[in-house]
Amino acid sequence: MKVPALLPLAISAALVCTPAMYASHQKPIHVRKIGTTTIAEASARAKAQESSGQNKMRPKSMLKQMPKPGHSSFSGGKNNKGGDLVFAGYPIVGTTRSFSGFDALDSTDVGGAAGFVVEPPDQGLSTNGTQVAEAVNLAFQVFSNSGSPLTDPVSLYAFYNVSEAQNADGSYNELSDPRVFFDWESGRWFVTTLEYYAQNSPNGFELTGGSNVLIAVSDSSDATGSYTINSVDVSDADYGKCPCLGDQPLLGVNQDGVYLNDNEYSTAAGYFQTTLITAINKRDLIEGTSTPIAVAFDGLNLPGGPAYSIEPALPSPGTWTGANMGTEFFTSSLDFSGTGDNRIAVWSLTNTESLKDNVPNLNLQQTIVQTEEYQTPQVTAVQKTGPYPLGMSLGDPEETLNPDDDRMLQLYYSKGELYSGLNTNLLQPGNTSNMRNGAAWFAVEPYASSTTLSARVKGQGYIGIANGSVLYPAFAVDSSGQGVIAFSVTGTDYYPSTGYVKFHGESIQPKVHLAGIGAAPEDGFSGYPQFGGPGYARWGDYGAAAVAPDGSLWMASEYIPNRPRTTYTNWGTFISHIMK
Repeated sequence: MKVPALLPLAISAALVCTPAMYASHQKPIHVRKIGTTTIAEASARAKAQESSGQNKMRPKSMLKQMPKPGHSSFSGGKNNKGGDLVFAGYPIVGTTRSFSGFDALDSTDVGGAAGFVVEPPDQGLSTNGTQVAEAVNLAFQVFSNSGSPLTDPVSLYAFYNVSEAQNADGSYNELSDPRVFFDWESGRWFVTTLEYYAQNSPNGFELTGGSNVLIAVSDSSDATGSYTINSVDVSDADYGKCPCLGDQPLLGVNQDGVYLNDNEYSTAAGYFQTTLITAINKRDLIEGTSTPIAVAFDGLNLPGGPAYSIEPALPSPGTWTGANMGTEFFTSSLDFSGTGDNRIAVWSLTNTESLKDNVPNLNLQQTIVQTEEYQTPQVTAVQKTGPYPLGMSLGDPEETLNPDDDRMLQLYYSKGELYSGLNTNLLQPGNTSNMRNGAAWFAVEPYASSTTLSARVKGQGYIGIANGSVLYPAFAVDSSGQGVIAFSVTGTDYYPSTGYVKFHGESIQPKVHLAGIGAAPEDGFSGYPQFGGPGYARWGDYGAAAVAPDGSLWMASEYIPNRPRTTYTNWGTFISHIMK
């Protein structure tokens, strides 16, 4: 059995297959400006909803991350059920002198803003250098660099001016999966969320109709100011058994466009149809054009099955992707069956300058790169034993945490390289039946032209701890190649906390820095059977990390703070800052 070294292993082999081309799949997609908003207006709308008696501080489960498209077999990867995933783990240490941090949005803030409490707090975070904006399920707030609130927490329903009242057809508008990015090139904030529709039925809460991605674009560099709201129809109604739910929309940006990816699940049949890549003219969004130019790609495949969760790249400040008349990169994982893989896909979208044309002409390519092995987590994440008043009142045992699967997470592009990570199963040396959760990370160098694409791994490795788990890594790298990977940490000796590793020169420092230190076990309603839970609680499906225009590094992850809780939830988020 091969035991990987603790330091990252660099693989110099480039791809060996011809890239797949998808230009023929390009089709128009409908984007429309639907209004404007400010945080002050959102606060007023939220108070009006609250005074109507509509919200009762009730617990509400967020839309569950839909499963990957399942396949019984795949070609090309190593199906050895994790044999190369033996990893001793890194020591846990404290923070450094360049570190600072503060408590940010928590479940009490969401309950006060939205009127109901939710799990999990899927998370968006970004900064313009003087302001830090955070969005979670289902609230938005802006802070100063020191953590002082610059706004009150506002409901995302109120921010996007989405009514919580029942629609005429009996359905409700639902929101989920927020993202935030400050674009250094345009000096604008982009805040996205999924809008979908559901209704009560004898079988429970059922999806109905299609779905949209709402994009709020700031009218200046001030995150506390006004925004223009756009709606992107991601129902993909002319594909397969759609209209579809566009699950967990991902966000990327370059100088020409704003890029989304979502996984399409039929709201009638209930199963996966395709993944959808959307490219939108960035200038149209910034200038408030009534119908921004946009195109989309669907029907995308990989060796072994359909593509899914194709993560678009966010640019580090100063990064310009003008080659090939504009290029946007993406990455995705290939573990279709849940038994592991040792490949990832790299994608390029070229000629993005044509998004300014009435009929864009984009070229989408994909190629496969050999990597270290990774595998869908096989066990839930344990947490330190402690008081858990909600569960104890129900007579239930202490929860564990849900690690989800091994789809690709946040992607950054800097210095000609792509940086990303994912959740993976890890094995304990000397006892490989002892499984725990960790992160696999990748630094990949792509080479793209308008007709060719290749890539090679420049650095990779695992992040884990003994007797515990690392969950939901978020990678961010500055223009000098320095970066961080942020995540949640939990284990037999740790309540759910936030942590990070430092990155430089295509390798990580082999130690986990503990940032926000958890004060109690996770004790939210989502894991308990009385609320439909399976014994393990929902945990944020993703975290966030960002690079400020001055190069400083910012991170946000979920943990359990020493703060007032609600009856049904006790999660919080912690924002960390590493100065240059």
